[in-house]
Amino acid sequence: MDEQLNQLPLGVLVAGFFVGLVVSREFGSWLGRKVFLSIEGDASDQGHIVSGALGLLALLVAFTFSLSLDRFEARRHLVVEEANAIGTAEMRVRLLEPPYAMRLSDLYVRYARLRLSYGEAKAADKAPLESASQALRSQIQTEALTALQPIRATPLAASVIAAVNESLDVGVAREAAHEARLPGTVLVVLAIYAFVSSGVLGYVLGGGASHDRALCILLFVLLTLAAGMILDLDRSRSGTITISQTPLERLVAGFAATPPPAPGSPPSPATAASPAAGGSSRP
Repeated sequence: MDEQLNQLPLGVLVAGFFVGLVVSREFGSWLGRKVFLSIEGDASDQGHIVSGALGLLALLVAFTFSLSLDRFEARRHLVVEEANAIGTAEMRVRLLEPPYAMRLSDLYVRYARLRLSYGEAKAADKAPLESASQALRSQIQTEALTALQPIRATPLAASVIAAVNESLDVGVAREAAHEARLPGTVLVVLAIYAFVSSGVLGYVLGGGASHDRALCILLFVLLTLAAGMILDLDRSRSGTITISQTPLERLVAGFAATPPPAPGSPPSPATAASPAAGGSSRP
């Protein structure tokens, strides 16, 4: 179910939801006029039923919107976290002996550019960039292990390997967050409840005056906008609401403005034996 919903265009889902609300309302109105015409009830009781149905619908919409917004904020935070982690790792690998410092620094510069391209790519172009990122992560890991093997017992090795691990782990977490979606069952249940509530509204109002029908349409437009916002926030790969890549853009610009490590100037023994300080993404 989840895969089928994700493959449908956002415009088709939003339009179908609005049409479903209108059709449900008209069907409920038809039932009120034809099928249950002889059944009389207290208007206040019917009003309570409509108020309760619409109130619960509003609660469900708010709950689903909160889930979508939380996922969007988590993906946005991961962009900042990945930029900081890559910047810290690149700074620390510069403390290694040549030629490893130059090799790892160059790998991280390429990795930062690749992660920026991944964030800016459209849904159809993300899969090959994920594969390229995984290949580059494996290369960084292999190169780092080779460089740290001779100094594996030093505080510098522990500092560098921690930064490298974090930079690689955040990339995997970011890709997993892009894959995550609201459960299709939640969206289907929300749509069904909205259609039933619309039918109840139409049944209570009956044929209704023209202004009643206009108010119902206005209500349906608002519900459709809320549903469209929920779906758009949930579609990190193909939605119209995108996540800013500014942290990675600044990181790549900082790398371009920083000279690479000198191949013939190894760090002093005191520097190599001391723990590297933490850091963040470049301005």
